[in-house]
Amino acid sequence: MKNRLKLSVGCYFSGILMIATTALIYLFTPQILPYQSTALGLRWQELSPELQTQLMSLVRISGGGYLATAIALATMLFIPFRKGERWARIAIPAIGIPAALIVTYSGLTIIQNTPGRPPVLAAPVTVILFFMGFFLSSNRMQRLRRIWSRDRGTSS
Repeated sequence: MKNRLKLSVGCYFSGILMIATTALIYLFTPQILPYQSTALGLRWQELSPELQTQLMSLVRISGGGYLATAIALATMLFIPFRKGERWARIAIPAIGIPAALIVTYSGLTIIQNTPGRPPVLAAPVTVILFFMGFFLSSNRMQRLRRIWSRDRGTSS
């Protein structure tokens, strides 16, 4: 595997790990996260059992969605992408970037409308990693670089 492709796999895998880590936090937290409690203006113990159940259901659904996304992306990375199948080079960022953007949007909405402060740095970093992975694996980038090098060489 060429260096650019190795870097691409590293970027994609790092982004996938960030999504998977979020999934595990959401799936295994015993109660809503501190920023969620702050956003609500109530401590966990102050919530009715029915509301606790509803909120934890939403947290688990989110975690399950993140985990499913991470598993799908990892499967694409380690099977079709490694085999050089072109569609996987597009599918991985096409799935990963919107997933991370939705999380960013949700976090910013909470910040804008409540006193809660969710960690929003991981999602934009994930987006950047998926873009980097895409560009590092892109044949077009290699072709553009060759054309640019050839043009520079002929003009001197």
